[in-house]
Amino acid sequence: MQVIALYITGTMNIILTSAHREEMLRYIYNHQNKDGGWGFHIEGHSTMLGTVVNYVALRLLGQPSCGGTELVEKASKWIVDHGGATMIPSWGKPFLSVLGVYEWSGNNPVPPEMWLCPSYFPMYPGNLWCYCRLTFMPISYLYGKRFVGPITDLVLSLRHELYGIPYHEIDWNKARHSCSKEDLYYPHSFIQNFLWDNLYFIGEPLLKCWPLSYIREKSLQKAIKNIHYEDQNTRYMDLACIEK
Repeated sequence: MQVIALYITGTMNIILTSAHREEMLRYIYNHQNKDGGWGFHIEGHSTMLGTVVNYVALRLLGQPSCGGTELVEKASKWIVDHGGATMIPSWGKPFLSVLGVYEWSGNNPVPPEMWLCPSYFPMYPGNLWCYCRLTFMPISYLYGKRFVGPITDLVLSLRHELYGIPYHEIDWNKARHSCSKEDLYYPHSFIQNFLWDNLYFIGEPLLKCWPLSYIREKSLQKAIKNIHYEDQNTRYMDLACIEK
């Protein structure tokens, strides 16, 4: 995920030397499972999240999709054979959206407006456990902005490699609730999907229209203010890698 951040900000070659890249590639390949995938952690069974994130990292680090190492081709085959990157769980969808290989419309809403709620509100994200709160915060900002990095030839190639069907034929609404069985710990409840669908089909369209669009802008300002506050108070170390 940090490799994605370096790529979209154009700082890959500034931050990573050839030696850095070589060792990163060595580490990734060393933890690839025999079936071609990667797990959620280095000892886990292959999952869509682990495999897609590591495959994308390999490609962004300069590995060819074909004609190079057989290990990259095995990873690509694992992804397609298990339904393609639309089956990545909700944690992975925003990162692919930022890169430009997955549409924001394929994400369940992560409304930044929640940061405008009073602290006594039961769903106020500021009252969440720190890891949940500080992961939700930047993702809600990116979702509200619908931020997408530069659409390069490599990004266009990944749009082809990560799916078993043409990119323009993907049903992004259906993809919102899609999750590979290898990644699924517990199925979504009816209430959970009902709330997300209402936010998706009713809430989001309304918040894009004036004067409600003003609320979206205010919430984005509040979210980025909180992000800067966290950066400054931790001297840019932050709590964990995801929020960074």
